[in-house]
Amino acid sequence: MIKSKPEERFHPTQKPLSLMLWVIENYTKPGDTVIDPFMGSGTTGVACVETNRNFIGIEIDPGYFKIAEKRIAQAKQRVMLPMEVE
Repeated sequence: MIKSKPEERFHPTQKPLSLMLWVIENYTKPGDTVIDPFMGSGTTGVACVETNRNFIGIEIDPGYFKIAEKRIAQAKQRVMLPMEVE
């Protein structure tokens, strides 16, 4: 069973990021391309960024598309930030 902390919801059927990370890590390899034809708020795209996969997302609703774009862009920025060394 996958448990995750509560996260901000952007879409009525949004999946937990921890679930999408598990699916992508267990069924794809780094560098693979994942397609999500019903992208919604972009959780799959965020998981792809965090696990070094390519991502193609399709969303018919312009509002949700903008939300997904923003979340994926933020994930890319987090990945690109240099890690602090203690």
